[in-house]
Amino acid sequence: MYGLPKEFNSQADILNSIDYVNKKPQHKTELIRRLLDLKNTTTMLVLKNSSKDKDPEEQTQDDFEKVSDPNAKLFRLGFTVDKINQLLGGLGYVA
Repeated sequence: MYGLPKEFNSQADILNSIDYVNKKPQHKTELIRRLLDLKNTTTMLVLKNSSKDKDPEEQTQDDFEKVSDPNAKLFRLGFTVDKINQLLGGLGYVA
């Protein structure tokens, strides 16, 4: 593989991309964006217990709460949010 993979399918894809970007910094902003996207998709919206009796047509966004998604791609790849934050810090990203 040369360059950044189209999708991250393993930890090795991410770690190899970081090594690649350290050698070819012109792709750094793209990698940072993709890591941030991966990090920001670790939650899902779930209907609150107090709103379960409402008709679906009457439900609003306030009837849902954010919870951690155990099946998020970040977790399936074996990473944690803290590890991604460390990798972003190593790339020079400051939140």
